[in-house]
Amino acid sequence: MLSFFCPNCWKEVNDKADQCAYCGYDLKEYKNLSYEKKLINALYHPVRENRMMAAQVLGDIKSKDAVPVFKKIIETQDDYYFIKEILLALKKIGGTESRNMILHLKTHKSNLIRRAAKDLCGK
Repeated sequence: MLSFFCPNCWKEVNDKADQCAYCGYDLKEYKNLSYEKKLINALYHPVRENRMMAAQVLGDIKSKDAVPVFKKIIETQDDYYFIKEILLALKKIGGTESRNMILHLKTHKSNLIRRAAKDLCGK
């Protein structure tokens, strides 16, 4: 049997359910979201690898809508691997806001994150 998780609270739900039994999220509504919106939502998935994959694909499709979400994540999380994937996505997306976020991460409290940002900047 395949596991299905609510894209709002990430608790396991029945794959045939129309509504999450835990948070009440309308699962039918989720099915109608664009691929990009589903990827942005997956940035909060409880499994790191899924979050990282979502960030990578959002970078590949140059999702401008993901940039503010990336900013919020960077401000609230310190997971080096996830933030590094976000940095790579920001580089692919480009633009002033993405560039400013990468530059800002050159002063992050984590040496690893600072180094990754500096490497992306070429300095």
